[in-house]
Amino acid sequence: MRVEAAARRVRIVLLESPLELVPREIRNHPQVVRYARRFGIDPGEALLDKTYHYYAMASLPQKWKRGRPDIVHVSLLLLQDSVLNLTGHLEVYIHVLDGRVFRVEPETRIPKHLDRFKGLMAQLLIHNRVPPTGKPLIHLYASTLREFVDKMGGLILLWERGKPATPADIVREALETGWPIGIGMFPRGDFKKSTLRKASRTYSIYGGVPLKAWTVIHELLCAAEEITGARRACCPIREEDESENAE
Repeated sequence: MRVEAAARRVRIVLLESPLELVPREIRNHPQVVRYARRFGIDPGEALLDKTYHYYAMASLPQKWKRGRPDIVHVSLLLLQDSVLNLTGHLEVYIHVLDGRVFRVEPETRIPKHLDRFKGLMAQLLIHNRVPPTGKPLIHLYASTLREFVDKMGGLILLWERGKPATPADIVREALETGWPIGIGMFPRGDFKKSTLRKASRTYSIYGGVPLKAWTVIHELLCAAEEITGARRACCPIREEDESENAE
């Protein structure tokens, strides 16, 4: 079965993204204070980053799942700069640790420099939108993951212990149902039980082998660009090329 290019967009949600402001209980830690002073901001306005706050995070619960904005950064660069997005076939959402879900508008250009991206995400968490005024490029879509799933009608979760499926099969189901495909953004560990309970379907690709988030995104994008015809729409075959192939 081939889904035509005019079909609904592929929706992808980055689940349990390790994006949060420095927690109150460690804002007075020397590492956090030095970091905030370096960038001229209040410690409570800084994004938690394991690279700079490693020792400060030692007392935080589930510290292995937190402080990795780089994972979200790379994932968003892949998604927003993709052919699928350029041809209007993609919707992207970010689910953060406190439960909020944000929508990334298709025209949003993600900063290439990680520090600039972190500043943007800190602003988003404070104001629920960026930029704070004017037309929002990233903005609050749902206050909780339950509200998000209810709005979407369902959720396809990519999970190492899910039913084996190919990226193409997952994309086809996402297009047919309109359900978003959920990809975990944490470096270690598993989804929260509350996240797993909200999944309508759970699938694994490549036999459940643990894959990096950006690898999963790459596989889904390749499948989706083929199924929707996005790649052909972006790079149409010239008539002389078709005639050469016919010969």
